[in-house]
Amino acid sequence: MKLVDNRGLVCPEPVIQTKKALSTLEGEGLVCLVDNPISRENVLKFAKSQGYTTTVSEEGGVFTITIAKKESETKQEGRFSVLHSALQTVYFVTADELGRGDSALGRTLMKSFFYALSESEETGGHLLFVHAGAKLTCQGSEVLPSLERLTAKGFTIKTCGLCLDYYDLKDKLASGEVTNMYAIIETLQQATKVISL
Repeated sequence: MKLVDNRGLVCPEPVIQTKKALSTLEGEGLVCLVDNPISRENVLKFAKSQGYTTTVSEEGGVFTITIAKKESETKQEGRFSVLHSALQTVYFVTADELGRGDSALGRTLMKSFFYALSESEETGGHLLFVHAGAKLTCQGSEVLPSLERLTAKGFTIKTCGLCLDYYDLKDKLASGEVTNMYAIIETLQQATKVISL
């Protein structure tokens, strides 16, 4: 099996290096080493999204991810269709305040925006949170009730793992799941419409 050592690398590098290795894969599988939980989750999600099966073991803070052969092409085509049919409007949230100027007003506007969105007729879509926007999906955020309603309406909520690390919030995520920059770019590229906040 081919070995890809992603220890010491930060998002999105482990996913990118794994993707490159998988594109040249000829043998039975790939072994990928990472040294933090966020990289582990990001590599696992990527491999599974591409139809590979995975197993994980951990020793001394190092995660060994074994990535095995792809599923049948039929299953892959089905997954691809589901992915593309699911991608609708993407809300790309880069701050915890809406607009520029007074911070208190900006936070109030952001809370009001998500409340209004959760009460709108829109169903399904994607919410991507990066930079200070990552704070909105964590414990103590005033928009969490609205995010809960949006999840119930079919929205997916994903927050940049690197951003959660930067703000020391990785253990405080309260809505949605952790993602990486590679996956964020894919979602933006496949969206029918992107709204940036």
